[in-house]
Amino acid sequence: MSLALIISIAALVGVILLAAVFYIWRRYYEARYDLTYMTQDERGFRRALDGKVVLWDWEENVVRGPTAPHIEFVALDPTTGGRRTVKLMDPRTGAINLRPHYCAPLPFEAVTADAHKVVVDARVQFSLNRALLKHVYEIQEFSLAMESRIQSAFRAEIGKRNDEDLRTSLQEVERGAIERLRRDEDEGDEAGERGMALGVRFHTANFTFTQPDEFATPALSVGSAPALPPNATPEQQAAARALSRAAGVLTLRPQQIDQLADVFKNRDPAALSALLSLMDMQTRQNIAEALAASGQLLVLTPQELGLIGAAAQRDALARRVAPAPTPTPNGGAHHPEQRL
Repeated sequence: MSLALIISIAALVGVILLAAVFYIWRRYYEARYDLTYMTQDERGFRRALDGKVVLWDWEENVVRGPTAPHIEFVALDPTTGGRRTVKLMDPRTGAINLRPHYCAPLPFEAVTADAHKVVVDARVQFSLNRALLKHVYEIQEFSLAMESRIQSAFRAEIGKRNDEDLRTSLQEVERGAIERLRRDEDEGDEAGERGMALGVRFHTANFTFTQPDEFATPALSVGSAPALPPNATPEQQAAARALSRAAGVLTLRPQQIDQLADVFKNRDPAALSALLSLMDMQTRQNIAEALAASGQLLVLTPQELGLIGAAAQRDALARRVAPAPTPTPNGGAHHPEQRL
């Protein structure tokens, strides 16, 4: 064998080895416990990498780039206290973060068993499940699916309880919500049907809630008059007066009356009597203002206004009938008392 042939063979082998090293270097991926990669071929999702892997099949590629699915979620922004979007996939490298994170959807409304609205601020700790990344690959809007699943779980648990019981059962609601989220990863809507998993492990759930002030007029503060145009019609003026009037008992909805009942619970008789007296006076004021708004002359007796028996009315009457002081003349003689 000639020297030239040997050199040619050696050069060819070197090129092959160099190409193999380059191929391995370009197609080598190391997936750890907290990081992985998804691969796909012409048929779609193929697998989630685990450990040190070389993609020998040329048709198998890591999912990345502008066509990769948007795997992101809404989280709290510690600097501003608002919300921010966190990406779980690096679009450049295709690396997927498997660490636990906290999803914090925007506050949403839920309804209790006795038809009270509450505004829920929930936080759920989760991490992507390497074994179920096929579902993550297939979901078009991962962030929307995650938020919808969290809201549904909390609404279902809150809807089992009355509003007065909700504050004392926070842990039960959180426990029920996280169990429902885990169950929804496996169960379907029908018996024997597997549900559509998100490809997520749910770890913990917690929430706070507030009750909207149903007694406040949306655009006005109590007692304030709305701005009216100079050429306002009588109907507009009457509507403005009605809006600026403080709410009385007759204007309360059933949910508001239920809230008042919760306020009155376990109060001492004196405090309860004072609250009822204030509500009674406010209602009578509303009636008097509504009657006066008609523009007609009205004559109301104290009995009709509910003033008879009131402490202030009794004091005023007592002062009017009290005996006047009798002047004492020189010499110590006393004249009979004179009464008004």
